[in-house]
Amino acid sequence: MNRRGDDRERRFHLGIEFVIWSRERAWFWFLVNPRSKGGMIGATTNESQAMSEACLSIERILAVS
Repeated sequence: MNRRGDDRERRFHLGIEFVIWSRERAWFWFLVNPRSKGGMIGATTNESQAMSEACLSIERILAVS
């Protein structure tokens, strides 16, 4: 656990890194779009949904490119 009180875990999907973490009752995910100067962040109620949303976002990034 880091000093913010949350556990951030780095994961990969289709070669793109994303981070998930929880805070109180929410789960968050974040990724940097490697093909632009932007990124994406999301929040949901559970870890599996955060994983799913991050992976779908990565798939959309790759499909557009």
